[in-house]
Amino acid sequence: MLRFLWAHGPRRLKYGILILALIAGLSRDWVMIIVNRAAASPVEITISYWLPLFALAFTVVVVSSFTYQVVVQVVTTYVVNNVRLKLIGGLLKAQPSLIDRREHGALYHILTTDVSIVAGFTSTFLNMLPAVIFLSIAVPQIFSYSFVAGLFVILVMVLGTLAYHLQQKTVARLNDDARALEVAYFERVSEMLKGFRELRLNQPRRASFSADLGNVLERLRRLLIKVSRIFETGEAAVHALKFLLFGGIVFLVPYLVRTESVVTFQLLTLVLFSLTPFEQIVTNYPALIGTLISYLRINDLAKDLAVVERVPERHVAAVAPFGTIRLRGVEAAYNSRETSNFALGPLDFELKHGEVVFLTGSNGSGKTTFMNVLAGLLDPVSGTIEVDGKPLAPEDMTAYRAHFSAIFTQFHVFRHLYGLENVTPEQADAAIDKVSLTGVTSIRSDGISRIDLSSGQRRRLALAIALLEDRNVLILDEFVADQDPEKRDYFFRTLLPSLRQQGKTVVISTHDLAWLGFADRIINFENGQMSEQPRQPAMNEA
Repeated sequence: MLRFLWAHGPRRLKYGILILALIAGLSRDWVMIIVNRAAASPVEITISYWLPLFALAFTVVVVSSFTYQVVVQVVTTYVVNNVRLKLIGGLLKAQPSLIDRREHGALYHILTTDVSIVAGFTSTFLNMLPAVIFLSIAVPQIFSYSFVAGLFVILVMVLGTLAYHLQQKTVARLNDDARALEVAYFERVSEMLKGFRELRLNQPRRASFSADLGNVLERLRRLLIKVSRIFETGEAAVHALKFLLFGGIVFLVPYLVRTESVVTFQLLTLVLFSLTPFEQIVTNYPALIGTLISYLRINDLAKDLAVVERVPERHVAAVAPFGTIRLRGVEAAYNSRETSNFALGPLDFELKHGEVVFLTGSNGSGKTTFMNVLAGLLDPVSGTIEVDGKPLAPEDMTAYRAHFSAIFTQFHVFRHLYGLENVTPEQADAAIDKVSLTGVTSIRSDGISRIDLSSGQRRRLALAIALLEDRNVLILDEFVADQDPEKRDYFFRTLLPSLRQQGKTVVISTHDLAWLGFADRIINFENGQMSEQPRQPAMNEA
């Protein structure tokens, strides 16, 4: 985990912060030594010599500690952002099936809570460094004054560490259970937001949902109390040992070994200086266990993303029109939490520039999986994809995907026009007019004025954005399913021919067989296999 944090830290501060930690730790030792030497010196020397040194050492402690804490915060926030951006960058390059296989609540938890916990360990560890440096000097100092006192201090430290260590397995298990309950809470909140209308409409469903959510939160509350109780037990043990240490220095050590009062005072000073850094180290031990669990989850996701992160990507603004796209012996598998091991193919398919291809078949027959493969979103497990006779390598896929715009059955409209910031108002208004949304919403470079539309309107808004992208191939998955008859008629009779005239290649999946006559080719899917159907005559214009 330390290697992981070191790799994601800011380069310029990595070694500088180690130097600052050394200064912060040693300056505290310097203050401690000055205080003890002053305690054993005559008053005149204390005032004339040790007091100025104390003032200087005190200034160094304050300045170095303040600077160190500021730099620790800079490093911690840098690590948080760096890890999040790295994981999100990997997710953006991943295949849809990888996202669908994982609970979205679990992904939220990794990208928010787990990353914050692991990055927080950066702060914890860096704050422990000066404490470790200080104790490495202070403990030998205690032994130099009294060997018995040194052994007693070591005994208390070992017992304090052991008290926390005994909590390890219980805390680790409870933290894992708490995380599972937090994920369950995130999932239910997500369901609530998506199914708000269904819950609002049906009171028994709402009551049952609320009861289930309340049960999850109650279990989480009780678990957090249990974790807190264990932590407080450890805290109580450390405080008890701390007072035993004071009592031992004052009563036990002088009894075992004749000790002058000034030496006892010096030992107490050393112990008082040492207690805070020791508590800082020991009390962070349980947090380290929870951090390791969060790190393992992040590392597990990072391993899944490592394959796609290694594939080089180059910026592609636009690509020239293609002649043909050919799939040769392509097989693909789509796995998600709902479906597993759906097999597509082997398929041989050729798409020519300017064609309008309709895909038909029952639900679950493979149409959407095929469109994901065709668009380069799902890698084939075997076979090749060729563009104008050239097989595509992994590093070619970014440029290949630049041929496609797509509106799948499950789609999302971003309020901000990511990637289309330079669209002119005239272009935006023309696209909105083509999809019959003039006066309903508008598109400008700073975003979309309204996206709370009906499902059919949102789908047409997504089409307007796809038209602004102006790519070579347009993939539409069940696009007309939620359009009224007038809009369907407009789409097939007016908009589709217009796209054909512009030289666009269009691939449409549909269950509405009445419009098949507007296709150049018809491909039917059944159980992951495709077969080309005879072209049908177009519907009458009347």
